[in-house]
Amino acid sequence: MIIHLQQVIDKPTIDVINEKLAQHTFTDGKLSAGAGAKSVKNNQQLSVDQKAQALVDFTLQRMLRNPWVEAALRPKTIARSMINRYQNEQSYGVHVDDALMNQARTDISFTLSLSALDEYQGGALTIEEHSGERSWRLDAGDVLIYPSHFLHQVEPVTAGQRTALVGWCQSWVRDAQQRALLFDMQQAVMQEFETQGRSEQYLLLSKSYQNLLRMWMD
Repeated sequence: MIIHLQQVIDKPTIDVINEKLAQHTFTDGKLSAGAGAKSVKNNQQLSVDQKAQALVDFTLQRMLRNPWVEAALRPKTIARSMINRYQNEQSYGVHVDDALMNQARTDISFTLSLSALDEYQGGALTIEEHSGERSWRLDAGDVLIYPSHFLHQVEPVTAGQRTALVGWCQSWVRDAQQRALLFDMQQAVMQEFETQGRSEQYLLLSKSYQNLLRMWMD
């Protein structure tokens, strides 16, 4: 399941985050890359000190406030999160994310854009799934959520600057197909309630949704 959610953080909050980011330094992204990724990783990442980590945590928590982000991730543990940026033809070649980070299994990866589309060119996030390659250029406040087992890359940024929060999550629901079914069912439950109230259909959908959660959650 690959989900593109738009505007999960509002523009005024994105502006505040970027203003604070301008006060911090960035280092070579290779410092956080695994052995297999160092040769293809060419970006920068926010240097971690107490204030910088607080900004990362603030951005992450604002993203997680969105109910559809919560529904897509069903986060048991956020294994890791960081803020990175790409400039001047920087890119991250084809790679797969590590299966274990900070003693947590990585089921889901996410990228939250902190840059507006008119602030950079190139920089598409490309994912190799079973039907072929698909690419996304994210606007400020947009998040792309996808299974961590896919090969993916960030194409070269040819102009401007692409800044994003990236992270990895261990989900309460390990299986990607089960997460997709639960996401769809939650939408159906909410739509039925919004249009028909506590109808018999709503109660049946809600019962099935909750019981599937009980069955599939770790």
